[in-house]
Amino acid sequence: MSLNKKLKHAAAGLATSFVSRNNDVGGYWAPGLLYRDAAAGLAVQLRLTDRTAAPATPAAMLVMRNYAEFLRRALRKHGVDWEELALATVDVRFNAPHTGPRLACGEPFTCTVSLASKADSAVSASATSYCQRYEAGRYTARGGSDASVIAALG
Repeated sequence: MSLNKKLKHAAAGLATSFVSRNNDVGGYWAPGLLYRDAAAGLAVQLRLTDRTAAPATPAAMLVMRNYAEFLRRALRKHGVDWEELALATVDVRFNAPHTGPRLACGEPFTCTVSLASKADSAVSASATSYCQRYEAGRYTARGGSDASVIAALG
């Protein structure tokens, strides 16, 4: 399989995982926490190769670390070294335009994963879902959650 196909597969896996209901932090849905913390532009960028996030909130930094590790494992399964990447970003846009049936409550959001190798191979994959902002006291955590994690995230 070519490097481009391997990167495309990894990007698609990250994007679909990100919008899945199993993307949680401390028992709470990560996109809801990121939506709460999103700046006025309603966007969050996780720069996996740089290990940074904008805005650099505790929730965004934790999600960035989780997805950097997710990507490392995905690349390893395909025989791609982390050092071959020049860039890996996850761009999340809230209140994104969306056509099609409404499948959940909240506002639409789009997750776009972009990967670029040092060998000039660049790919991206996107996934869309719906999300509500996290509000303390409105939602209960998933079973087995660690309340100290969410307390640390504000």
